[in-house]
Amino acid sequence: MDTATLFHEDRDPQNNNAFLKVAYSDVICEPTTVGSPRCLHQFTKTIYEGTILGTYWVLTFVFGGLLSFIYGLVCGSLSFFMIWVASPFVRLFLIPLGLYGKIWKFFVECFYDPLYESCGRIFSNVNINFNTRAIEHV
Repeated sequence: MDTATLFHEDRDPQNNNAFLKVAYSDVICEPTTVGSPRCLHQFTKTIYEGTILGTYWVLTFVFGGLLSFIYGLVCGSLSFFMIWVASPFVRLFLIPLGLYGKIWKFFVECFYDPLYESCGRIFSNVNINFNTRAIEHV
């Protein structure tokens, strides 16, 4: 009984749960020198795969509907919040920022630019010489 043959469609096309695909040979690794008989190996492999599949089906039947409902509520609530609360709030916050940017630019151009330009002109003729020679006394 191979679990891959039970499903005809790929329900994980983006391979998000590749780490969950544990084959029998990944768990029970018998070396070639000490292997169980072929019929026993096939029997234990069938039991292993059937137990995994049966456990998954039972847990999905018991909890799948409830968890799907909860995840639907959470995803729906998050979608509602993003569409009706967060995005409009951000948009409303960004609208006056254009005006604030123009006012800030006006103050910078009127007050800070002349101040820093004057300071730059005052100190433009300052030369610093880093000579390592010692000062000689005359």
